[in-house]
Amino acid sequence: MNTDYQVTNEEIDEYIASNWEEFITDAKALIEIDSSFDPNHASEGAPFGPGPRQALNEVLAIASRMGFNAHDCDGYAGYAELPGESRQQLGIIGHVDVVPAGEGWHFPAFELTQKEGVLLGRGTADDKLPLLCALYACKFWMDQGISLRHSIRFIFGCNEETGMADVPYYLARHDAPDFLFTPDADFPLCYGEKGLFGVTLSYEMPDCAAASDNENMKGGTIESTKQNTDQLVVSFEGGTATNAVPALARAVVRVRPEILPESDRITVESCEEGSLITATGISGHASMPEGTINAVAVLSNYLAGLDQCSPEEHRWFSFVAANLAGRTDGSPMGIAAVDDDFGSLTSVVGTMRKIDNRYETTVDIRFPKAITGTQLTEAFEKLADHIGATLTITRNQEPFVVNPHTDPVQALMDAYIQTTGLEVKPFTMGGATYAREFPNAVSFGPADPEVISKPEWVGEMHGADEGITIEALHHAIRIYVRAFGNLAQVDNLRAETGIN
Repeated sequence: MNTDYQVTNEEIDEYIASNWEEFITDAKALIEIDSSFDPNHASEGAPFGPGPRQALNEVLAIASRMGFNAHDCDGYAGYAELPGESRQQLGIIGHVDVVPAGEGWHFPAFELTQKEGVLLGRGTADDKLPLLCALYACKFWMDQGISLRHSIRFIFGCNEETGMADVPYYLARHDAPDFLFTPDADFPLCYGEKGLFGVTLSYEMPDCAAASDNENMKGGTIESTKQNTDQLVVSFEGGTATNAVPALARAVVRVRPEILPESDRITVESCEEGSLITATGISGHASMPEGTINAVAVLSNYLAGLDQCSPEEHRWFSFVAANLAGRTDGSPMGIAAVDDDFGSLTSVVGTMRKIDNRYETTVDIRFPKAITGTQLTEAFEKLADHIGATLTITRNQEPFVVNPHTDPVQALMDAYIQTTGLEVKPFTMGGATYAREFPNAVSFGPADPEVISKPEWVGEMHGADEGITIEALHHAIRIYVRAFGNLAQVDNLRAETGIN
């Protein structure tokens, strides 16, 4: 090994300590920006809304201050580069957009909160601070005056959470890096991702006769001058992001609170039109539903059990609870699948809301190679036909896998092993990252749940109280520093990509 790239944990820790105040300042600036997708306020130069635009400005300013050449790609993305001796390009891509804050937070979502060795706020884990870790790791070598040989290009995405429309825009104007990693998953390294399948089911309640003067209204219901008053539910809203398990769901119903039964995870309070029913779940990323509780499922199941529901409402809520939201393995829909590379399929209802007389429900599915997008389409077409809903396929991407035995991949794995002393193997996952959008890419950290734990009160990505420990950030910087040094010694970043 080239001794120029030899480095100890102590040397890296000294660098982290001397730069940590600056890191926190940068972290604070990024976390304070609500960079969730806002198409209603999109404009030229801000195609995903003002928040992602502002976050992009901030990260470009950070990179420029570090010594990178920073460039804006019309607000779709940005990049910062460090020229090298080689014409080959090493890419690192992260995203500055976030999912909406949602509800259930015990800390300000868009403020950087430090508590007991944890940094909290939307984007701390996904993906603003991991991106900062990679930037600061590259800066380590810049401060040493040591060339990293290959050209380095950091790409800053602005639309990872809601479609990844930023990458096609970037790739239409720039060549893909010869090899790329994204700091947007777990260590040691992810070399493949499940397929992505998303649908929206739109169910129109049949027209009902106005019943405001009906003296035979079901026990406890309240008269209303609204249309379709034989329907119990006035409004329904659950979830804030299609790729997250909803923590809260609410419905307003035409019935007095004292008529409604008690139930676990359900609260009832009086409101002008009758009762406000709130269901509380446990949120989490749609790709990792283990341990979560879907609030839409809780509320749908509760409403389906009410005597005051109309027959059509009972039919719809029973369908949602039993078929869509009740289980996360897809078995009620006949789409359960598992294979050795990716494990089991996951299925999550992310959002459901009543719009006028129509229920719109989104389903997020991550699937292994044991089933295809075509088979999923056929299954959902059958389900939609059965219930009488309109089906819209919003996403359909097959799983991808790269060869985990190439020199660039091994360079990253060696960086992890050198830092931790652990002999580990790379893995595949259900989460979706930018890696799938490039011809030779993997995801690489920053989380390392097998090595570094976090307090139980810290939330997950896409959930309330999202956070990451300072220990995990330091851990990631150590690994990324070595990763840059190791990759500088790889002769051919494009060799034997082995894409399947």
